[in-house]
Amino acid sequence: MSHDFTKILKERNRIMDATTWVSHRDYRLFKGNRLACIDTEAGNIITFGGTIADHGTYKHLPEDFKLGVDATTWVYGKDYRLFRGRRLVCIDTEDGNSVTFDGKIADHNTYKNLPEDFKLDIDATTWVSHRDYRLFKGDHLVCIDTTNGNAITYDGRIADHGTYENLPKEFKLGVDATTWVSGKDYRLFRGRRLVCIDTENGNSVTFDGKIADHGTYKNLSSFWTS
Repeated sequence: MSHDFTKILKERNRIMDATTWVSHRDYRLFKGNRLACIDTEAGNIITFGGTIADHGTYKHLPEDFKLGVDATTWVYGKDYRLFRGRRLVCIDTEDGNSVTFDGKIADHNTYKNLPEDFKLDIDATTWVSHRDYRLFKGDHLVCIDTTNGNAITYDGRIADHGTYENLPKEFKLGVDATTWVSGKDYRLFRGRRLVCIDTENGNSVTFDGKIADHGTYKNLSSFWTS
């Protein structure tokens, strides 16, 4: 089966487009032009529920990005990145959320060594550390070391990377969104399903079920979970 056909099938059942963990008090979820923010220190209450365009962080985004994104990641400090198709936008969150880059993924230095198909679009991304920045497309995973000339340290199947060895087989074929919540809690979304990995305990799976059945997401409307 071709990657394009696999992606079409997956998109039909896609629930979550992207997620960003800013802090315990600000966990963000994207779906279409909608954004939800969760405060995980206050009973997982929803602190924002509206359009991307109406949230202050995104006021300077290009109009098409306000309609939806494919993936997002907080790289470090003030550098917040959003992907849509082959395009990348970077926001400086300490300078009025100004846009510092708006162009092709291929034209940003971080991604210069990516395989060509990753420069066209990605499904999800996770910033683990400066030495371990991960991007997903279909069943393919690429890891970048941003401290070493953005060298590719892994280029292969999700299934063959140690972090994901215990994932359900469907998740090894591709994910919709990923986020490192805090410390050892790493979460991956596919359709209405969520898998959580404990990266300090042999990458064991600590949750495998519906998004709606996980406590963090209990206050979300069904729009977000089904």
